[in-house]
Amino acid sequence: MTRGPVAVGRYVGALLLGGVVGLAATAVHRWVVLGVPAGLLLAVAVSLLTAWHVRRGPAPRSAAAYCLGWVVVVGVALGGRPEGDYAVAADVPGYALMGTGFALVVLGVASLAAPGRAHPGP
Repeated sequence: MTRGPVAVGRYVGALLLGGVVGLAATAVHRWVVLGVPAGLLLAVAVSLLTAWHVRRGPAPRSAAAYCLGWVVVVGVALGGRPEGDYAVAADVPGYALMGTGFALVVLGVASLAAPGRAHPGP
């Protein structure tokens, strides 16, 4: 298990990455190209594949920080805007984005139980 500033940097970086990906997913999830919900497919694919990639890295527990960042940003977007409208509507793309959040919560909790990777010693 990595300790010290490197570990903190990994967790902070994963948290920020989750926030950025969550913000991007919220921004594009309503895009439709030629009748295909391309934005939703892109948002779900990038969100889940990034979480999987972070979990497969040298610090699998940092995937929990990524998932936390994503869920917090999308959760704030779910709360509505001051004008009275919502960034994530109560329709199929909105529910799919929320479902992605539930999947990320499960992945984040599972990542907390992931064993640390053994580093080869000299």
